[in-house]
Amino acid sequence: MSAVDPLETLKKGQELTLPALVLRITPYRDSDIIAHLLTPSLGKISAIARNARGSRKRFPSSLDLFDRGTARLSRERNGAFGVKEFTPSHSLKTVRHDLDKLTLASMLCEVFDLLLHEESGDDSREVFEILDLSLNAIDEASDLKGSLRAVYVALSSLARHAGIIDLADAPPGSKALATLLDAVERFTERRLATRSALAPMMTKLVS
Repeated sequence: MSAVDPLETLKKGQELTLPALVLRITPYRDSDIIAHLLTPSLGKISAIARNARGSRKRFPSSLDLFDRGTARLSRERNGAFGVKEFTPSHSLKTVRHDLDKLTLASMLCEVFDLLLHEESGDDSREVFEILDLSLNAIDEASDLKGSLRAVYVALSSLARHAGIIDLADAPPGSKALATLLDAVERFTERRLATRSALAPMMTKLVS
């Protein structure tokens, strides 16, 4: 029995419920949000969540960055994705109250958002799992070194998956992370917004 194509389900006007991670959010109009989501079956998508900043019933977390949960999707009349409802499963409480962890989690989402193509769907289950496990690892890390290691493992896996650089034989550390981020910036031709916050973190490790 063949698997059901989620895009075909949406094209038929039916709604689709699936796991999703929030990579980025963009306020839109008075109370709407454009949510940039990573899903296992659709890959990275952008979807409009109407009244997301006003409806606590349909959006208990207002679709916050790093949220992992279940999204109920549909197709708008113009063909765009719409988020009818988002129910978070866990909220990464430690990340949201620790500046270093918040910065590192933001870096992860920024790089994943930059490197993954919109609506690719290819191997999205693998990258979804990488990001999900890594965000949880940052949240549960007992120290900064553990959080940085989680970031390095995730980004090196993503960079290898994207064919940018393979650092499988390089020992994890500040030099390897810098090499990895340099490769990402060359590939995307842009400076990572979160990178400037790394230097103070590295100073903490050696102080």
